[in-house]
Amino acid sequence: MSDKLTRPEVREGAFLELYQMQFGATLEEIDELNAEAFDMAKNEQTDEIVRGVIEHDEEICAVISKYSQKRAISRIAKVNLVILKIAVYEMKYCDRVPNAAAINEAVELAKKYSQKSDSGFINGILNSYMGELNGGK
Repeated sequence: MSDKLTRPEVREGAFLELYQMQFGATLEEIDELNAEAFDMAKNEQTDEIVRGVIEHDEEICAVISKYSQKRAISRIAKVNLVILKIAVYEMKYCDRVPNAAAINEAVELAKKYSQKSDSGFINGILNSYMGELNGGK
């Protein structure tokens, strides 16, 4: 387990683990496979995000559903859903992460792992949620 990772590396590690879980893998299996095959960078912050998203999944999905007015949560691509879950988790539960940073990193993950048009979809949902957090809605 790596100790010194940038925030984008931490988020990307959490994204990769949570994405793999969408297909039925357990955290233990993912950790074992990633250690053997990929030497994936992760640390305690990565684990904290993964555990937090899992623990608060219902509340996080409710936020995403509220702001995804054109797509039901079941129709959001798994890649995008995981990216959204990480950002909403950070915005809702991690006081040390500025909302704008969580949104920016989510958009960057979407640009790397998703289709081009999806970064706008993700940005729109997260900005709407940030408006609520800031007392706007």
